Amino acid sequence: MINDFGELGVEFENITGPGALVTKDFLGKLMENFVERSSKYYEKVNEHAFAYRERQLQSIICPAIADITNSYLIENPLIRKPAGEDEYRGAADYWVLYREFSFLLELKHNYFAFNSSRKPRKSIEKKFSQAIEQLRNIRTDECRSQTIGKGMRRIALEAVIFYQSSKEKDKLQIDIANFEFWDSLEKLLLNSGIEKDCNLRALWVLDEKLIERFEYSNG
Repeated sequence: MINDFGELGVEFENITGPGALVTKDFLGKLMENFVERSSKYYEKVNEHAFAYRERQLQSIICPAIADITNSYLIENPLIRKPAGEDEYRGAADYWVLYREFSFLLELKHNYFAFNSSRKPRKSIEKKFSQAIEQLRNIRTDECRSQTIGKGMRRIALEAVIFYQSSKEKDKLQIDIANFEFWDSLEKLLLNSGIEKDCNLRALWVLDEKLIERFEYSNG
């Protein structure tokens, strides 16, 4: 079904320990559902929900999770305790129960000009590091109390939207079939500094019918 919407590639590295197979299964299904949900939204509304920001992205992530499991909570309350600081109340973007493992997810959103892969936005590394830190600062006993089933895995996700821009609309042309998007992704990971912390790489190259040109301003 998702082949109707383009090509999706998912790669895992160094996901080990209890629940590793379940984690890969969950993330693989989440990526597939994200593609399908995003594409169906576009078919009805003629715009991409992921083109906005993190809050709008949840309009796709939430039903994508619901297609996998009925057991999940948005903005899951918890207590964080950064090293050397006072504890404080906060929330994880998602708590999920799937195949007898619990997951806490932090979700970030960003943009990447794929024809400028040598200088990706500094915020890509900053947001991803922030998500990891948010998960790391959850108190140990809090993680235990949030765990149902055989164990818990904490997952930091950052959706990075590839785009191309030009002051002249007619110059926005690209050969989708022959452009090396995986190479561009590898350069993004390397030049942004997040390669060492990234053990999931998912790339969705949209079908041409889902690609559009539109005007925007930075103001």
